[in-house]
Amino acid sequence: MIKKIKFHKRLRFQLILIGIILILIPLIVISLLMSQTFKSFFTEKYSTVAYQSLSQTGEKIDYLLNDVERYSTTILSSQSLLSSLSTEETNETVINDLLRSFLAARDDIDGISLNVNSGIYSIGTNKVLEETNFDTLILEKVYGKPFWLPTEKINIRILSGIFPRYYFSVARRIIDYNTLKEYGTLMVDIEEVLLEQAYSNLSSDGSEVFITNSSGLIISHPDKNRIGTRINQAPYYQSMFSGDSFNEALYYETESEERVAFYDQLATNEWYLIKTISTGTLFFEINQTFNYFLIGGVLYGFLLILFLFGFSIRYTEPILKIVDDLKMVEQGDLTVRTSVDTENEMSYLSDSINNMIGEIEALIERLIKEERLKREVELEALHAQINPHFLYNTLNTIRWMAKIQGAESVSNAIVALVKLLRISINIGSDFIPLSEELEYIKNYIVIQKLRFNEDFTVSIECGEPELELHIPKLILQPIIENAILYGVEFSSPLTIKIVVSSNLDSKDLLIEVIDNGPGIEKEIVEHIFKDENDSQKLSKAGLNNVNQRIKLFCGDRYGLSVKTEIENGTIVSVLLPVKEPQGENNV
Repeated sequence: MIKKIKFHKRLRFQLILIGIILILIPLIVISLLMSQTFKSFFTEKYSTVAYQSLSQTGEKIDYLLNDVERYSTTILSSQSLLSSLSTEETNETVINDLLRSFLAARDDIDGISLNVNSGIYSIGTNKVLEETNFDTLILEKVYGKPFWLPTEKINIRILSGIFPRYYFSVARRIIDYNTLKEYGTLMVDIEEVLLEQAYSNLSSDGSEVFITNSSGLIISHPDKNRIGTRINQAPYYQSMFSGDSFNEALYYETESEERVAFYDQLATNEWYLIKTISTGTLFFEINQTFNYFLIGGVLYGFLLILFLFGFSIRYTEPILKIVDDLKMVEQGDLTVRTSVDTENEMSYLSDSINNMIGEIEALIERLIKEERLKREVELEALHAQINPHFLYNTLNTIRWMAKIQGAESVSNAIVALVKLLRISINIGSDFIPLSEELEYIKNYIVIQKLRFNEDFTVSIECGEPELELHIPKLILQPIIENAILYGVEFSSPLTIKIVVSSNLDSKDLLIEVIDNGPGIEKEIVEHIFKDENDSQKLSKAGLNNVNQRIKLFCGDRYGLSVKTEIENGTIVSVLLPVKEPQGENNV
């Protein structure tokens, strides 16, 4: 019966699926390779440009900071300022005028402050640190060199209002190098916006640019609320400040996107100029190109799928038609002949199927004829069976007549013969229990002892477990018969002794028939199990016939084997499979 095929197992579906896979896999692989290649190439080029722009901007900021440091040196070298600070009574007006003149000379400086023994002087932003903090910071960390302080938010008064401003400062110790006398500290204030203006051109592509010191404290940032915060928790912080990834693009992920960081270290004060940008922005053009390519690939794939669909319909339609015709043949209509309108292998397949259907139709007709002849033969066999049954019934009648007349030996012989005939004509089963086979042997021995005047003895040594096992019927009688006839005919006056024993293991049953007869010549043994055309060789009384029956019923592994030695008897071994009582059915 041709079973119904599930949709996902249909040939048409599988052809389309294979086509889709063959299209999508190369398309996806090529897209990914192109995307990664372009991104890698673009990242390398962009990184080079980014480092160049960062380096140029860093040089620009370094120039600004170096210029401020040089100007602070000019202030500290002013003899007018040192003279004013060296007098016992410092003239505040003179010092303020000097500071005001220094401030007026530079547009990029917003305030100058002095912290000396005589007091604190401030011009510009009026930025004044608390004395303890200021002195501690400067004296502990600055030894004549400029020290850059981080940006602070300062409230300054402009006219009548107070406005916040962000300033970073450079601090220096005031030392008269002629006398090596220290007078205090100088602080120059610069508005943070100057730094932002220096790097503002770097953020034109939507990136984030800012400056931090070596401890991660933000010095300058377009978002003023970020000034004074730290980036120590940023994913790229450790790699950046470890010094192992200099001039490398540092990729990291935030909660919302993937970003990449570039940085450059300022030579003046070891501040870091950092630029971070979203990879979505960085690879926008590549992603856009990739999307166009993907859309084109999808359209191309869709058109190919339509083509494959039409292709599969055209080439699977003949197959489906053949399947439909075979379903009709399966239902018994052998007059069906399939036909396909193609000029390829399908037409040859169609012709082959038609030939096969014709052969099947002819074979069925032949089988019908053979079955009819078989029934006729069985009927003739049934008629032929009437004669053994008639003989069986007649022998029973003679038995009772002998018993009535007191002829016990005749009666016993007839009883044994009747039992033999009963098993012989019982065609209901090819297997019988070993116990029945042995009973058959005992009846056969009764008749043979009458014939040979008890010139032989037969002993049966089989265990109880083996007696219940089933074996092919009538396989031991020919062996016993050969042992009796051959032993009586060729042996000396010595009485022939025959022993039937059995041995059982988990798979096999071994039955041995052992006699003390004269043995069998080697030439005869070699021809016992050979098939020959002589009808006597193929008679049911022959060992070859028994051997062939066992192999037919049980397999080639089983059968008879003969061990013999002249004047020392013969051992015929019967190897059979273990067949439990439930195996009583015909083979």
